[in-house]
Amino acid sequence: MAGQLAALLLLGLLATHVLAIVALQYNAQVLNPVARDRVLERLAITWRVLQLTDAEDVQEVLDTLSTASGRFWLDAQPPVAHDHPPSAEEERMLQALAAKLPQVPADAIRVVLDVPPGGAFAAFEVELGWSILTLESAVRLPDGRWLHARQLPLAGYQWWRLLRFSLPTSTLPVLAIVLFFVWRMLRPIKALADAAERVSRGERIAPLPLVGPREAREVSAAFNLMQDKLTRFIDHRTQLLAAVSHDFRTPITALRLRAELVDDAEQRAAMVRTLDEMRVMVEQTLDFARDDAASEPTRAVDLRELLQQVVQEQRALGHDVALEDGPALPYRARPVSLKRAVANLVDNAVRHGRQARLGLAAAGGVRITVDDAGPGLDPGLLEQVFEPFFQLDPARNHQGGGVGLGLSIARSCVRAHGGEVALANRPEGGLRATVSLP
Repeated sequence: MAGQLAALLLLGLLATHVLAIVALQYNAQVLNPVARDRVLERLAITWRVLQLTDAEDVQEVLDTLSTASGRFWLDAQPPVAHDHPPSAEEERMLQALAAKLPQVPADAIRVVLDVPPGGAFAAFEVELGWSILTLESAVRLPDGRWLHARQLPLAGYQWWRLLRFSLPTSTLPVLAIVLFFVWRMLRPIKALADAAERVSRGERIAPLPLVGPREAREVSAAFNLMQDKLTRFIDHRTQLLAAVSHDFRTPITALRLRAELVDDAEQRAAMVRTLDEMRVMVEQTLDFARDDAASEPTRAVDLRELLQQVVQEQRALGHDVALEDGPALPYRARPVSLKRAVANLVDNAVRHGRQARLGLAAAGGVRITVDDAGPGLDPGLLEQVFEPFFQLDPARNHQGGGVGLGLSIARSCVRAHGGEVALANRPEGGLRATVSLP
């Protein structure tokens, strides 16, 4: 946004300079005052020198005074006048030359300024040597002859030279001031954007300072109020879930103790197994609900080291799990929550696909892949399996201690980091779980 405002301002300043250049088109025939005075003074000096020169030395003097930028000669006839009235600049030059030669009558002075067509840009062409600006002048001598001069003065008002100075001096200070104030105005907006992004990953951050313009302060205050209400809501729900967990565990424990007193061994085992399943269901359900609380603070971790910990823990259980080699990858996350999500995906892979192969890459974000060697899934179930309590084989899942919350918890943990989890069948067979993190 700052760049856009600076570009808009720069375009406005350039437009004003262009308008000034266009205005100079109407003054293209106005000579630089210094150049005008120089050529007229040169003509006046030549006229005075001839008054003091012997007749036989006049031509030699004229040749000596003539240069590449100006030539002088004598002629019995005055210069041929143009068929148009004198321009304002020619009138100014006539008056200036008459002031330098007060002893010469006004009708004995002629000035013709030959300006090539092209307006103000003609001066630029003259400066580059593409066209010639010529001053034809003549002054009558006392003996009746005319002193003619053809000189090449500097072009008038060289706007391109002024532009090189005026453009930087008028734009750079203004741009610096504007960019400074834009930066000050946008700083709280950028802080708000960063804070919103961190909150979207489940982080708890300090209240934003109320700085900047009134609108920015109001937005920051509203954000702080929203975060405070959200935090209080999550804390309240976490406390409620902790109380519910305690209330459920107490009767389940009491029933398990009573089940141990049943004489029939087969009935006792069935009752204990059912109570254990209830305990697992309660604990996993509460864990799934508590994941939204996201009370764990974020910190910088090495994702490759975190994945290696998951691999080692799974290997300790006798599972075929491996991680592809690669460099360390630092990332800011809640390590316990993220590790749990990956562990759930790996556990799902070894349970249904006999093995798990983990990959880690960083390209436009972070991507963690978990590949198995199982039969894959029906395409219609790739998204449905993330629903809480969804089970492909309820009987097998209960025997293995699951209640259909592993993938739901994994997705909840990843989404708390601002990422996403997706499943896809691999062409070579098996299933791939992909964790995408910002």
